[in-house]
Amino acid sequence: MEKLPRFPTAKTQRDVAGRHYLTKADLNALYFATYELERPRGWKQPLTVGHYWRAALVVFFNYGVDTGTIFKTAAFHEPILWRHICWLPEPPNGQGKESRYGWLYYRRVKTKKQFYRPMNRVVKVHLKSLRLDSVEPDQPVFDCGSSRPNAQFQRLCTLAGVKTKQDVETGEEKSWVLKDLRKTCATYYDEHMPESSIEILGHSVGGVTYRHYAHRDPLAFKAIMSLPQPTAFTALVHGFDGECPCCRRRFRQA
Repeated sequence: MEKLPRFPTAKTQRDVAGRHYLTKADLNALYFATYELERPRGWKQPLTVGHYWRAALVVFFNYGVDTGTIFKTAAFHEPILWRHICWLPEPPNGQGKESRYGWLYYRRVKTKKQFYRPMNRVVKVHLKSLRLDSVEPDQPVFDCGSSRPNAQFQRLCTLAGVKTKQDVETGEEKSWVLKDLRKTCATYYDEHMPESSIEILGHSVGGVTYRHYAHRDPLAFKAIMSLPQPTAFTALVHGFDGECPCCRRRFRQA
């Protein structure tokens, strides 16, 4: 049986110690490991569970959404539905400039704050890959095939060879959870465009520095449209669906 082609991950436990975010090498490995996710019991979807997880990783990375916004695991969660996606360039709330790739609407689980975010090319391509010939407007976009998405995410980490994280104070090893993708999103946005994560993630803030950004929406728009993506996320954009973009070898589909 052919092994899953992998991008490099963290080489030593020392590298993981104290780190609260996943590296792009980790994200690359997680993305390609989705091809090895087993078919959930009773799965009747025409797409594989890996299709949904790949798109979910892209949305987590680009918007830092809550777990319940992607996978509805509690009654009070409001997941992204198909009617929340606008493929037209005009902003659905009538504010701001046009986005050539369309728009995504979602609401934060804790604060119920609403967001209308532009889609960049990578996000649009992955969401379109989940769209069947006919979808109901009120149908959730994502389906992980489980009521325990964190357990499935940890299984994905194992398949990808992503090392556990380590608490600096106690030395205790801990598994990565989906909430860590929100921290990962914040890390890469601030690395790309300082303080942009405050608006992207919808944090409540104060302070002199942030008040200098009089127009937060344009900052978020620019950051989302220009955020450098993990290499694996761009594979589908370039037509490499189900194959390694480096050697064109097909992945084994579970």
